[in-house]
Amino acid sequence: MTQTESIQLGGVAMDFELSADQLRWRDVARDFAENVIKPDVLRRDRLPTAEERIPWDWIRAADQLGIRTLGVPKAFGGAGADIMTMCVVGEELAAGDLGFAVIMDQCWKMSHILGDAMTPAQQKKFIPPFVADPQATMAIGFTETGAGSDHQGYYDAPDIDFRTTAVRDGDSYVINGSKRYVSNGCMAKLYFIVTRTDASKSLREGGSVFVVPSNTPGFRAGHFHEKSSQRLATNGTFYLENCRVPVDHLLVGEGLMARLRAEYMWGSKAEAASTVLGVGRAAYEYALTHARTRVQGGKPIIKHQAIAMMLAQMAMKLDASRTQIWRTAWLADRRRPEARTLGLLAKVHASEVAFEVCKMACEILGGGGIMYEHPVEKYLRDAASFLHSDGTNQVCLLRAAEGLANPASANLYGF
Repeated sequence: MTQTESIQLGGVAMDFELSADQLRWRDVARDFAENVIKPDVLRRDRLPTAEERIPWDWIRAADQLGIRTLGVPKAFGGAGADIMTMCVVGEELAAGDLGFAVIMDQCWKMSHILGDAMTPAQQKKFIPPFVADPQATMAIGFTETGAGSDHQGYYDAPDIDFRTTAVRDGDSYVINGSKRYVSNGCMAKLYFIVTRTDASKSLREGGSVFVVPSNTPGFRAGHFHEKSSQRLATNGTFYLENCRVPVDHLLVGEGLMARLRAEYMWGSKAEAASTVLGVGRAAYEYALTHARTRVQGGKPIIKHQAIAMMLAQMAMKLDASRTQIWRTAWLADRRRPEARTLGLLAKVHASEVAFEVCKMACEILGGGGIMYEHPVEKYLRDAASFLHSDGTNQVCLLRAAEGLANPASANLYGF
């Protein structure tokens, strides 16, 4: 397919050529990954504690380039990027380090809420301070001790073990509960906290979302979880103890958490998929370079059929996953209903592809595959995280199957 060719999707032409603006952002992110992240990422990955691994200097540098505020509406000083652009940039950053890409993506995921779901008064209250602080990041407070996979929406009866509550008290809501394993948790400046405002209903019908700045009285950071993957990103546990927020911190309306998720977070799964795809791409590129220069049996190992076939499989899988992600992003940018189901499938596929590609990269390097002097063991650790991150693959598949039963979202190809 040439740069000017396109395919017909549901009667609408889909062009595979990136726009000039998307190419510019791709190059900005690629240069950042090559010249800022890669030279120091292996050292930082091995620092002993989560707190000292937080790349505050990279966050500030990304802010200078506009990466941190990529999804913020242009009217407030951001780039106002679409979902496709975020996917392109996310892959490039993750090819440098998945953890850093996740830090940025947690901000991008909420950017459509900033632009579309907030009232003008809320936008003026919350967006300027976020833009003005070059170290500010966002976090989504959803996961709890008793609600991990459940909060992905597959099981949602009133008895779901989701305990964070928000109780109306005059002109305020009082929030009590705790969250754990939260990406950017305990380091973010702006939190989107999911609560139950009516415990007699399911989370879908009785869940509400509040904007909670980290300096709100009653918000208490707990601890960072130590982990083997995404080590430069934090996963934190924090507490809300009689945390009082004004009524105007409520997004969309009471009991409308499901609507917020369905109508304003179209690209969440595609963006997540693009980041883990970047890890797989980095592993493939490293293994390819190694195979061209490593000589065994009297010739570069790429000349041996066993290695050559593995590399061909890696390239095939990565290209198929990227095509699926880009098509999902294209559909999501146009608010096509099939994007929801396809996004779940794209996330599952990308995570499985990345893990398999990273495993093959380790095999191609032989004994070097587990040595710290090569990055592929890190790539494999990082890729493993997305077999469950942003929803376990099993739950995502079950939700996709539910989508296939719905005529509005079952026609994934628009035919």
